[in-house]
Amino acid sequence: MRGGELDRGDDPRRPGPAGARRRLPWALVPLLVAVVPLTTAAQSTRAALPEPSPGSAAATSTPTPTASTPTTTPTTTPTTTPTEAGPTSSDPDPTTADPGPTPDPAPAPAAGSEWTPLIDQGFDTPAALGEFADLYPGWADYDGYHDTTGPGRYDSSRVVTVSDGVLTEDLHSEDGEALVVSITPVPHVQTYGRYEVRFRADVVPGYHFSWLLWPADNDWTDGEIDFPETGLDAGDWIMGFSHQIGPTPSVNQWAQRFEGSPQDWHTAVIEWRPDSLTFTLDGRSRTTTDPLAIPSVPMYWSMQSEAEDPDASTSGGVQIDYVKAWAHTPEAAAG
Repeated sequence: MRGGELDRGDDPRRPGPAGARRRLPWALVPLLVAVVPLTTAAQSTRAALPEPSPGSAAATSTPTPTASTPTTTPTTTPTTTPTEAGPTSSDPDPTTADPGPTPDPAPAPAAGSEWTPLIDQGFDTPAALGEFADLYPGWADYDGYHDTTGPGRYDSSRVVTVSDGVLTEDLHSEDGEALVVSITPVPHVQTYGRYEVRFRADVVPGYHFSWLLWPADNDWTDGEIDFPETGLDAGDWIMGFSHQIGPTPSVNQWAQRFEGSPQDWHTAVIEWRPDSLTFTLDGRSRTTTDPLAIPSVPMYWSMQSEAEDPDASTSGGVQIDYVKAWAHTPEAAAG
């Protein structure tokens, strides 16, 4: 519904006529090369900012992104600088019991650096089913909306619990509807920053997650950053994308694939600066300096777990050990 009040039953994040979507089967993802203009099902109708819940720090607006006809070649060849650090672990048996988070491999930025702490959420307050939105105000702002691919509904009250310092999303179906969630860290919006999350997931066929930065003004042509993003079928890769800034945002201006199974614990970091964008997974970094892949507007952080076409009997968990963010303050580093 454009230009008016949003119905909680409508998906406010679906660009294009009649919610048109473009799909890439996850089985094809291993064919991805270092930089390609592909669009996944999880990205094709990215999440614009819905009307925030009362008291939220997010801006209130009605999203009206317009999807242009996708092109097959980015207008600028991205500049990338991959740096690998250490081997990746082998894929675990999905039936093996979760051993719990391993020590955090990502060192915090040093005091006096270009990064100033903004969010440090270790999920130390337990939350039973139905308590998350009350105990973590503003962290479930998408509750009540359909997800961006259509069949799922964001509902933290039936999906999220917190115990032993870990947030768990129980992705499942009830009464024929897939239940999912978008975690919206508070504060939501800033221009440039560092974002870090430690996570793992079960094999949950028919579901995926895309944790992203989306323009606070809901204008898709201002860009979109997705990392980490992965399907939850066995064998899926962990991906990172930045959409082309300009009239064809459906094009991925920069795309990266990382070795490693989503069923392992990983630490993912986005470093978004005015002149570069870096994705880091467990110490392995990839950087682009392509201006068409680096947004320059305030962005909203939304950690969306979503449904594609899951079987009603399918269920499984996504776990988050912590969420951290820093503001970009180069003037502090300059002294």
